[in-house]
Amino acid sequence: MRFNLIVWMLLLPGFAFGQGQTREVSMCKSTSIRLRAESSGAHHYEWYRNNELVIGSSAHELVVSEEGTYNAFGVNEDGCLSLESIKIIVKHHKPTAVDDIAICKKNIPVIIDALGNDVAVCTALDAGSLVVLQQPANGAVTTSEGKFVFTPATGFVGDVSFNYTFKDKSGLTSNAGTVRVQINTDPLPVVLTFFEASKRESLADLEWATSQEANSDYFEVQRASDMLHWTEIARIRAAIESDDARTYGYTDSLPESGINYYRLKMVDRDGSFAYSKIRSIHFTEFSWAEVYPNPVEDILQIIVRNKKIRNIRLISNDGIVRLSRQVTDPAFTISMKQYPTGMYYIHFEQEDGAVKIFKLMHN
Repeated sequence: MRFNLIVWMLLLPGFAFGQGQTREVSMCKSTSIRLRAESSGAHHYEWYRNNELVIGSSAHELVVSEEGTYNAFGVNEDGCLSLESIKIIVKHHKPTAVDDIAICKKNIPVIIDALGNDVAVCTALDAGSLVVLQQPANGAVTTSEGKFVFTPATGFVGDVSFNYTFKDKSGLTSNAGTVRVQINTDPLPVVLTFFEASKRESLADLEWATSQEANSDYFEVQRASDMLHWTEIARIRAAIESDDARTYGYTDSLPESGINYYRLKMVDRDGSFAYSKIRSIHFTEFSWAEVYPNPVEDILQIIVRNKKIRNIRLISNDGIVRLSRQVTDPAFTISMKQYPTGMYYIHFEQEDGAVKIFKLMHN
């Protein structure tokens, strides 16, 4: 068994009260994580999984490899129990099926690479596990080499959808993803040959190409974190009329932590539009913010990554609050020339009161 060390603190401050909170942590199947309880005055600990006592575990650490809800109690030398610790819900990283949009012409089958933007954190996707949950009403779906082949019903024009799941190589099943197919009669204003998204450090690079554009106006680059609420993050002017291959690109410099979904809205000059396939990129948890340069002489650049941050305070080493402001923009600057040189502390404050402190040297 692989051992993946993750220390999760279950703080039990004394024997007067517990924390009454629940936290979730995910791990890969066939790995383990280490839970740690700490309580002043505790002689030993009682560990519980799904409200059942874990026999033979009384140390302040517990190594777990199974899903479940874990919590602990501290026991002092007199046998008195602390109140309940926070609860840790341990789950396996299940693969994620990301919704897709495909476009085809009337009476012409289309191949759909649904797995192309799906996500498996721990192991590779199992292409042979692709399953259609229910056939659509106006067409038929088959699988071939890890892809779907959708054949529209004869003469049908409109939208259809179907759901699917897949497994990763560890045998875990994904959520149900949805494929929506737009069946058109007229040729599209833009023939999109590819649309790809790739990760470059903390940036998301998007690139797409067309082989033909007829009366096209612009490309609207959209991003979502939940597949439901799409936001325009850029608008790229199209070529209007072109029979030549053209390549376009855009870099998202402020993606979200977790999965970022991207799609193109291809808009014609008469207002009609169609969507591209959806692409996704997964970013691990970003730090709360990026602060640079450090040391700094004049202009301090700040990029806020944590969307829960509502306020920032700049405090000098003597405890004086030099600046306090609300965070209304994820990227901003502070002129440090107006403040004395020395050590500073930048407090990033969440709406729930949590604070992250960055140390800064001002020369």
